[in-house]
Amino acid sequence: MRIEHLSLRSFRNASESEISFLPGVNVICGANAAGKTNILEAIFYFAAGKSFRNCKDRELISFGCDKGSIAMRFATENDVYKMSAQLSKSGRRVIRLGESAPLRMTEYIGRFRAVIFTPDHLNLVKGAPENRRRFLDLAICQSFPRYAKTLSEYNRVLAQKNALLKRGSVNDDLLFVYNERLATLAAVITVNRRKYVQKLEEEAKTFLLDMSDGKESLTLSYQSQGDGSTQEEIKESYLKLFNEKSEYEKERFLSLYGAHKDDFSVCINKKSARMYASQGQQRSIVLSLKLAEGELSYKLTGEYPVFLLDDILSELDSDRKEYILSRITDRQVIITGCESEIFENEGKILVCEGRITQ
Repeated sequence: MRIEHLSLRSFRNASESEISFLPGVNVICGANAAGKTNILEAIFYFAAGKSFRNCKDRELISFGCDKGSIAMRFATENDVYKMSAQLSKSGRRVIRLGESAPLRMTEYIGRFRAVIFTPDHLNLVKGAPENRRRFLDLAICQSFPRYAKTLSEYNRVLAQKNALLKRGSVNDDLLFVYNERLATLAAVITVNRRKYVQKLEEEAKTFLLDMSDGKESLTLSYQSQGDGSTQEEIKESYLKLFNEKSEYEKERFLSLYGAHKDDFSVCINKKSARMYASQGQQRSIVLSLKLAEGELSYKLTGEYPVFLLDDILSELDSDRKEYILSRITDRQVIITGCESEIFENEGKILVCEGRITQ
């Protein structure tokens, strides 16, 4: 999978830009705050349906404009596709594949796949559980688009349950209906996340061992409130938990149990990485997880995703830098903020205050 062309209109600080990409390594150069990361943000929007900066669509539109747009042409082994997104300050957006009717997220997720790595991803090790859940969910959605529908329905039912709890006077029959549906969906989510974490560990462990010359071993463990080895057992476990904690949730006007509270732990040499990993080890772990994500995407879909690396080489020592560069030679990679002289023969994209030249 590779991007051929990207068009930006009133997106961030780019008023109007056309960018072409090479199949291999593409280097985006420019001063700080010039707009390099905005290009990656626009690309990743088509993989996730939102910004990796976790901001609202209206914040992506250029200052002083009411609407903006991005369009991308990308190729797979079998065909060439075009995706476009129209953004507006009102919050309404329209995403299309070619000339299709507007698509829901569950209809376009997985069409284009990308792995994003920014310095902020160091919070995968020591950050809040929601960072790790978001990482898992997006990776699974790109390889298994049907999972996005389950996740979307879970979040919708969870919001309905929370709205019911906030009323104070709760209809127990309706609460039971919500709990039963949440238990069913939570079991599907838990099974998928657990399987993915197991596969992720296999791949990431190999990368970390290579990176550390065999000195550091990685272990991942999925942590869920739902017990059981089968989907049905996990569902019954969740339903029992919801019923047992029903009064407790009513007192606090909030749903406190479910798949939205799950997490996975990271250990290095059998010790908690959250507690004991050095900053260098954290970087190595996250690099391993991201490389493993790309490898799993390849094994599950038959094609490598596009790798988007935002200002990470400057954060790495020479050994880690050499390692990651040696692992990205057979796929399309778009890198910002790196030392451009490393890539003398690769595509260069220069950015200056939103103006883009090649």
